[in-house]
Amino acid sequence: MPKRKNKYKYVNSLRSRLRIFVLTNKMIAMIPSTTPQIFVTDSFRCHRVVFDQSDMVSLHTTCRIGITLKKTVLLFSFSMFNDLLRFSGQSGEALQLAVSNKLLSDEETPYVIDLGTDGPVFTTCRLQLAELIRFDDTCYSVDGLFPLSFVQRARKLRFDIADFGKASLQQNEMVNHALKKAAAMYRYYEGLLELNISDEAAREKAGLKNDSLLKMAYQAAKTTNKTYHH
Repeated sequence: MPKRKNKYKYVNSLRSRLRIFVLTNKMIAMIPSTTPQIFVTDSFRCHRVVFDQSDMVSLHTTCRIGITLKKTVLLFSFSMFNDLLRFSGQSGEALQLAVSNKLLSDEETPYVIDLGTDGPVFTTCRLQLAELIRFDDTCYSVDGLFPLSFVQRARKLRFDIADFGKASLQQNEMVNHALKKAAAMYRYYEGLLELNISDEAAREKAGLKNDSLLKMAYQAAKTTNKTYHH
């Protein structure tokens, strides 16, 4: 009997230690991390774009991260958003036109561009995403954008078609017509300033009264200048 009791004590001790180990690890997992997790996506459908008074552009998307489709918001800087439009061919041009038309309207902020459930699909760039809050997959900031090669896009084509119904293998290095137009508006604005026209009047004449549109046109002008110099 003493041996049996000792055996029971030993087993109970092991169980207690196991419970403590499990609880400790659960508590560690619940502690917020100071280092954000980094994720990657190279395919998403855009349902809505929001411009507010901040320096960020919000895209409400269905996004493939790994092998999982998620409804999430992607936050772009104006520079990164311009790069997305520039390297996304027809999808980028369609979104640029929709955004420009909305920003040229007399509506008040925030500007919301609803693209519906069948919005444009973006499959030509790889985005590096960072969590804003640990374990919260409802919103990510876009920390990096890298155009994909033709071979990289071809390798994932069947997955893009399966998830989004369409994909693109077109060359994505072209500057689309909508971005060219935005760049031309900004260069016209700069020309008016050189003629000593006031900033307010120059923006009105160039069609850039909207602050967000002015920022987009500035990025487009920088982009097209680099393209022409190359």
